[in-house]
Amino acid sequence: MMDIRRPIRASILAKLTIFAALFSLTPVYLLATFYIILHNELVWYGLTALFVLTILLLGGAYVLARHLTRPILALKGGVERIAAGDFSTFVEVNTQDEFQDLASAFNGMSEDLHRYSEVRVDELLAEKTKIEGVIYSSADGIILTDEDGHVQLINPKAKTLLELDDDPDALTGRPVWSFVKHDKLAIAIRDSVEGDAPKIVREVNLSAEGVRRYYSISVSLINAPEGSGTNYWFVIQIRNITAEKELDQLKDDFLQSLTHDLRSPMTAVRGYLQVLGEEMAGPLNDEQKKMIRIMENASTKLLHIVSNLLDSAKMSAGKLKLNVAECNLRQILPTTVEMFHTEAAKKKITLTLDLPDKMSPITLDPQLLERVIINLIGNSIKFTPDGGFITVKFIELADRIQGQVTDTGNGMPPEFLNRVFKKFEQASGTRGGTGLGLSICKFVVDAHYGEISVRSKQGEGTTFTFYIPKGLQQNERGEVFRVRSDQIQAA
Repeated sequence: MMDIRRPIRASILAKLTIFAALFSLTPVYLLATFYIILHNELVWYGLTALFVLTILLLGGAYVLARHLTRPILALKGGVERIAAGDFSTFVEVNTQDEFQDLASAFNGMSEDLHRYSEVRVDELLAEKTKIEGVIYSSADGIILTDEDGHVQLINPKAKTLLELDDDPDALTGRPVWSFVKHDKLAIAIRDSVEGDAPKIVREVNLSAEGVRRYYSISVSLINAPEGSGTNYWFVIQIRNITAEKELDQLKDDFLQSLTHDLRSPMTAVRGYLQVLGEEMAGPLNDEQKKMIRIMENASTKLLHIVSNLLDSAKMSAGKLKLNVAECNLRQILPTTVEMFHTEAAKKKITLTLDLPDKMSPITLDPQLLERVIINLIGNSIKFTPDGGFITVKFIELADRIQGQVTDTGNGMPPEFLNRVFKKFEQASGTRGGTGLGLSICKFVVDAHYGEISVRSKQGEGTTFTFYIPKGLQQNERGEVFRVRSDQIQAA
């Protein structure tokens, strides 16, 4: 039995059909009008009937059009409110057709968005709380600035380190470095933000009146969120590294004292071994000569380690100075490489020196350059298996000389390449040595205004490349200068 109380559901198609049917009567109206004109006695009655019928049709068409457009306008308004972020929007449509189904789907979507937004806001608040907890409890000073250096966020540790006011309003309107009291620290922060290489870690020495204070400043670049008015933000990290510096100083002082005390007796031991080897104290048999050679080789290695330790201590103390002079590399390099032929022959390693036929004299420190070559070749022999190859190659360019030491050794792991020139760093599984040779190489090359780099692949070998520019000079105070483009730069 049909329930007459239930609203009759009519589809949009049915409504459009009715709408079209009403307007399809227009030809009938035209025919009726033509008939009335032909029969003059029915003119007034016909015209009155047509007028009334027309009014009724227009009214019915308007009501039907309103009925069709009302849900569309309601859905349009709901979409606009959703786009504005009002996820609690509810659209009420009771047309008993497809528009009502569309409105129901729209309301379901709105409810899901509202529920998701509440959950998402809670998650964002939780993440914000965690991040703020990490930043504000950090032992390092952290400052977030825009691209002009204006403070967006600063933690208490940064305020303490920089001796800034606790009032956040006092840090507005100017770049953060303009509020820093110490000029060196302010300049370092400004250079970190405005410099071309913001990722460089800068160290600042604020020691004064017997109180040592050192800070490190590093800056990271991050994309700024939309609507912040800037393209990117700077995250400035400030650390107090005084304790680390003091520990390094104690270690360097100990090494310098130890190596200085070891060098003198080692020199004496080598001198007496030389006397014995030349049979100045009496004749030796073959077995005794072999033992003397073994002791000489061992003492040479030990003296090399002691020299590296002492040079490292001098580097840290700023006491390792250059003594530059005009040198002929075609005379220096063969003698240096020749020192390793015996050691290379023991491992059946082919050691080759590749020099151009002519090389112009160049001003540099010959003893320190020799140390660079010795350290690089010794390193290659150590890590090249039996039967391998080592090539020492030098070329002369217009403004510099370039050296390369290439081996067919085991190579280095990729994660070790970025710290290969740091002090006391050795690859995993390495035995022997101090891990100072390559750091000394870098110091010497840097002191000559040059650069050194490494390229390595495990299983294929390693290539160290360095260059030293031409035009170095040294004044009476021992300062080294580079003459380039008629300009002198002080070291």
